[in-house]
Amino acid sequence: MKNQKKHPLLSIIIPTFNSAGTITETLESIVNQIYTNIEVIVVDGFSNDTTCELVNKFKAAYSHSTITLVSEKDKGVYDAMNKGIKLAKGDFLYFMGSDDVFYNKDTLNQIFSKENLKYDFIYGNVEFKKSKRIHSGKSSLDRLIIDQISICHQAIFYSKETFKKVGNYNLKYFIHADYDFNIRCFREKEIKIKYLNIIVAIFNETGLSGLKSNADGFHLELTEFNIAQKYNIVDLYYEKLSLEKKLKILSNSKEFRLGSFLLKPFRRIKKYFKILSK
Repeated sequence: MKNQKKHPLLSIIIPTFNSAGTITETLESIVNQIYTNIEVIVVDGFSNDTTCELVNKFKAAYSHSTITLVSEKDKGVYDAMNKGIKLAKGDFLYFMGSDDVFYNKDTLNQIFSKENLKYDFIYGNVEFKKSKRIHSGKSSLDRLIIDQISICHQAIFYSKETFKKVGNYNLKYFIHADYDFNIRCFREKEIKIKYLNIIVAIFNETGLSGLKSNADGFHLELTEFNIAQKYNIVDLYYEKLSLEKKLKILSNSKEFRLGSFLLKPFRRIKKYFKILSK
């Protein structure tokens, strides 16, 4: 991350579809931030409720804030997020659900402190709205792949450079594209990552991102990858032959024959007591 500006521009990208019941609260949590160098990009999937009207009403009421609204058909939430990436002018990008809010007014100040600006991937935790559970702590590539514990994208701030290095969201994964993207980030050695032990947002776990479904096949692929990494069939075959050879050598050794001879009396005694116990 080369940009060392004191107050980097943050692009907050909000995918929406029929979000009239929650979008105002989400936007209010943004404009109430103490940190103000923000642009908001609402990428709407051609809602048929009053979502767009509410966004435009909010724009008029907060004319000092930079809010862009795009409403058109899309291929799902990650397609909307990819569109937001193209529109974003910020040094950092943040993806917010249309029913999520920042944890407190000072959240962005904590994220964009001077010592954090050299990182490309800054992340913290989220609080689940319904259960109040805190998710998910410091992560690693092993935690993402082997333990299969994700990081909510509502907890992450990405430098613009990150997307140039690893690409955009893969639309193949219509539920877990953000999970896939984060794995790519942790694999990329050029991306500098920092964990902050703070709660970034209150995340509504009942939405699409809260689903634990494997409908897009992501977790199945992850499991298959783990098995392939741990167990190579050819190696297992040769290991089996090697063990069989070692066992044959051992069974023909003097030590093995002597041990078997010495154990014979004990086997007879064991057999005798077994008969008595019947």
